[in-house]
Amino acid sequence: MKTKLIQRASNLVAILAFLAIFAGKAFAVDNDSRVVSPYWQSDSGSYTFIAVTHTSLSGMASQIGVTINAIQNDETTFGSAVSFTIQGGSTQRVFITRSGHSTINPTTIPTATFIQGTTDFKHGHIRVDPVSSHPNFSVTGNKYGKFSRCTDVSNCQSSLNNVRNGGGFRDATMLSYWGAVVIEQNTTGFAMEFIGDMQDSSPASGAISTGDCPGCTFPTFDVGVPHPGPAAP
Repeated sequence: MKTKLIQRASNLVAILAFLAIFAGKAFAVDNDSRVVSPYWQSDSGSYTFIAVTHTSLSGMASQIGVTINAIQNDETTFGSAVSFTIQGGSTQRVFITRSGHSTINPTTIPTATFIQGTTDFKHGHIRVDPVSSHPNFSVTGNKYGKFSRCTDVSNCQSSLNNVRNGGGFRDATMLSYWGAVVIEQNTTGFAMEFIGDMQDSSPASGAISTGDCPGCTFPTFDVGVPHPGPAAP
């Protein structure tokens, strides 16, 4: 009995050590411009579903492009990364699944995006990168978008008005993410956690203040509420 308890304790320590290393790899990404999820999986009996929603809150550009990578635990990619642009008020579905799935595939769900790979059991973490090379700049390219000090009041005010009227930041962290690992045999699974999205983002460098743009009228930025994700098929 004592030997079994020691063995179980050793196994537990090994599992905890693996999770610590795995989480460290997943979180080695700054969340001021990127989003990560610590776990996904796919095999002959399971797949991963992700929904990305543009909530059209103040400060968001009307179109935001993202690239999603499914990184395996050996740090190689599963399938090919996918990139897409999401429109304000819309949701894009993403499936990570085996190639040749009979029901979850581009033919049966043509509006969805797919990352497809082997039927063998694979798992790892998700990394979401912005398509924009400068996601903390407003779509006007004005320096104020990066919260730099403005010297021209009219130019800064124009950028602020652009944000108020539908322009804004092409920032992947301002989108809402929801996902689940789905076990097909009994249609169960578990929800995914996303770090760095609109509910868990660190602010961009710098801070907005009236001192950055004397004479400017600042828009009110909506904080928003958690957006419930759609159910996976």
